[in-house]
Amino acid sequence: MKTRRNTRSCSNSSKREEKNSETIPFDLVIEILTRLPVKSIARFRCLSKLCASTLNNPDFTESFFTISSSRPKLLFTCPKDGETFFFSSPKPRDSSPLVVNFHMSFSINHLCGICRPVCGFIYGFNSHTNLKGRTISKPLICNPSTGESWPLPRVKTNRTIITSFFGYDPINKEFKVLCMTKSKFGVFGEHQVLTFGTGKELSWRKIKCDMAHYPEVVDYEASGYPRPLYDGICINGVLYYLGRVHDDLDGFPDMVCFDIKFEKFSYIKKANGMKRNSGVNLQPTLVNHKGKIAKLQANIGPGSIRYTGIQLWVLEDAEKHQWSSYIYVVPPPWKNIIEETKLRFVGTSDTGDIVLSPCNISNSFYLLYYNPERNAIARVEIQGMEAFKTHKSYAFLDYAENIVKPKPTRKL
Repeated sequence: MKTRRNTRSCSNSSKREEKNSETIPFDLVIEILTRLPVKSIARFRCLSKLCASTLNNPDFTESFFTISSSRPKLLFTCPKDGETFFFSSPKPRDSSPLVVNFHMSFSINHLCGICRPVCGFIYGFNSHTNLKGRTISKPLICNPSTGESWPLPRVKTNRTIITSFFGYDPINKEFKVLCMTKSKFGVFGEHQVLTFGTGKELSWRKIKCDMAHYPEVVDYEASGYPRPLYDGICINGVLYYLGRVHDDLDGFPDMVCFDIKFEKFSYIKKANGMKRNSGVNLQPTLVNHKGKIAKLQANIGPGSIRYTGIQLWVLEDAEKHQWSSYIYVVPPPWKNIIEETKLRFVGTSDTGDIVLSPCNISNSFYLLYYNPERNAIARVEIQGMEAFKTHKSYAFLDYAENIVKPKPTRKL
């Protein structure tokens, strides 16, 4: 009798265990995990093969990025002592101060330029001094959210000047780096592309470019502006940058387009009335304005270098080379502050506000949100970067955290 009772008890216990061990629906697992902080997800990947498999599942990583893109953050970078420090904060809902969260620091040399974030990843250069005292710069891609970085091979070229842009092909889900090299004098003649994250061996390959051009140089060393040496932006699989094209190599730059999927170059003619800013603190910048490529620049009075407002150029039709122009006269005393303070354009918000930031961190760091419809400016204080006083700073809008882990590189 006793044995029977124990057998029956064990049988019931076994059934309960089987019932309790039923797997949780994968959709529910995804829903739970997408609520975790990125750093927690990065740590959980190391717990077991099962955790790594679940967290690297494309359904999960795509769901996470979709949710992250729907609630993007502000990203800030500050160079100090050979390192670049990354911070982020939620986007402001009003003019209340924002407190940043520290992510990671990487050995990225700002003097070599840093590209804007693309789907959560950043392209830059890691510099060090060799035994002969020469500075050696090697390209890398990093993910500030997870703290990961991936070194890239150096470009094989005998040329002296290297220009790089970073973009993403949403169709094939591939990151690509476009590199152009040239001799000290002359048009860029070599064009190379590196594809990242596919699992194949990382290598540069030459591509054909039938369009003689060279990118517009941003002389930020002369002006003191902490921004990429070449200002490019990726929108919907197309990389845009300003460049002088064909016979107009000495004139005002056109808009160069590089289709990342097909690796083809084209260009859009500049609009009539586009002027080069000269002698004005606020330098022109390419921005994503409600899904369209646009250009922000200071509006200059006729026959002078005096700042009179902000001008926004929006590309309406790429095939017809049609642009729309909007000029905004900023209210005093902000007009004088913008003219006298060394600021830079950050971009435009999803509501259409034009965002500016100081180039250097002083006693305080802040963002200015200019609303063209109300002709009003809101100042949002950014707290948590006081240790970087007097250092340069970058601010980026719409930073979406990404936990996609690039496939490990294998040799062919």
